[in-house]
Amino acid sequence: MELFGVLVPTKEKLIATVTDIRKGKGGLPLYASLLGMVVGFYAIAAIFIQGHAHTINTNNLVPWGLQITTYIYFVLISTGCTFVNFFGYIFFPQQYKPFASRVIFLGIMTAAAAFFSLATEMGRIDRMYNFILSPNPSSPMFWMGVWYTCYFIAIVMEYINIQTNKHSNKVMWGAFFIAVITHSTLGSLLGAVSSRAYFYSALLPIYFLFIAFLTGGALTAIVAAITVRQQKMDAAYHLEPFVKFLRIGLGLALLVGFWRTAIGLAGHVDGSEVFALTAANSIIFGLGVALIVPFLMLRMSQSAGWLAFTGLFIMVTQLKTRNDLVVGGFKVPLFRVYDMPEVVHYTPSVYEILVLVASISLVSVLYIVCEKAGLFEIADSKGVH
Repeated sequence: MELFGVLVPTKEKLIATVTDIRKGKGGLPLYASLLGMVVGFYAIAAIFIQGHAHTINTNNLVPWGLQITTYIYFVLISTGCTFVNFFGYIFFPQQYKPFASRVIFLGIMTAAAAFFSLATEMGRIDRMYNFILSPNPSSPMFWMGVWYTCYFIAIVMEYINIQTNKHSNKVMWGAFFIAVITHSTLGSLLGAVSSRAYFYSALLPIYFLFIAFLTGGALTAIVAAITVRQQKMDAAYHLEPFVKFLRIGLGLALLVGFWRTAIGLAGHVDGSEVFALTAANSIIFGLGVALIVPFLMLRMSQSAGWLAFTGLFIMVTQLKTRNDLVVGGFKVPLFRVYDMPEVVHYTPSVYEILVLVASISLVSVLYIVCEKAGLFEIADSKGVH
């Protein structure tokens, strides 16, 4: 069956998939994800009904918390999926081809999850029409909205082309460059905040792109490893691109992370002491555990199971480093007045944590259900991917 030229599962296949899920044959990951969505949606409903003041631990001193971390985390993963698709087709066309539709599908879903999390933090999302009625071209936030729209359209077009066996180099290159512009603009949004020494840096737009490549590579490596095992494919042949992407991503992230920390520690502007306050965590965890350890893990083995575990390890550690980046910018108050703490501390509320759970579960449920329904295998059977 086709929808706008895209092969989709037949009605009978969809009914059979839903029936299996209702009968308890969906598998533990699916039911765990469904449970995560239920509790996550409950938390989101509580946030909108009770208001931020009663559910979220952000305040005037720490205006950005775990919800913004979740947004940045997922939107960078989405960018990374676009990068993996681009470099996979350029350098490893045959080895990468069986995973292309899955990779771009994940790019679309993680982008949706990112905006899903952002919506829970914005408050009155029903007033977003003011973005169109009163644009501000001098603001990076305005251009983020413009480029995000273009980015989403581009990756949807790329997915449609892949599924219809009409792969277009023009669309692929367009999606790549739009991803670079869009998410370096996101980095510039933080990097242009001169009042926050922890954010203010011309390195941050580049840092975001390198981290995107790493985290997108980690997620796609997990999916590729699982697919290889399920379909009994040649692991050494088909997983080679993903191993190389992870090694390159880890190296680039280590390079830019080291220099960002080193320059910050050498700085003497107001607020630069935050780099000294966070130095141990940045060096030991941010550079050591999150980047050097997984690089060594990749040298130990390159089997499908071990690659999936390494990818999961990278995703978990990178989530913490994203939160350290977002929250770290507010550790040192801008104004030192009476009763103002010298160092600001923040701990996410249960509701904020459940927003993260809901975002993860949303991506997981959509991917698992589409996998079980045969969405990707239909494309494979037509000789596409």
